Amino acid sequence: MTYELLTPAHDLKTGDRISLKVEENGEQRDGFITEFEEAGFWIRFDDDIENEDFIDYRDHLLAALISRPIDVAATYPELASYERLTKELQYRVYQGFTVEGVEASTDQIDVHIKLIEDGQTFTQTLRSSFDQDTEHVRYI
Repeated sequence: MTYELLTPAHDLKTGDRISLKVEENGEQRDGFITEFEEAGFWIRFDDDIENEDFIDYRDHLLAALISRPIDVAATYPELASYERLTKELQYRVYQGFTVEGVEASTDQIDVHIKLIEDGQTFTQTLRSSFDQDTEHVRYI
């Protein structure tokens, strides 16, 4: 990976997986961007996924883009009427999950996702259905 000085001019987006270092020979910390502000952005680091840290552009950190996640709504147009499911699924993709399949029936839709971390595979299925006009999303 090539590290560059982090500035507001970097073409980073919400969900991008990046690696940060204090100096070229320093330890790296990897995570995904959750939200931008004028002075920087919020990130969830892989080694502390429960918390978010603010990264200020003035901290003069080195950054490298690891990967950019898919846009769930654009990639899976069949999910268009399932707004809550699409939002939850996009967040899971930000966390590193991949979409393994989509199964639709007349009354619900299931999305199978997978994460490989430290050599272990984790799978989940998200199900969305409607009760009149209310969408219900759950993990099954």
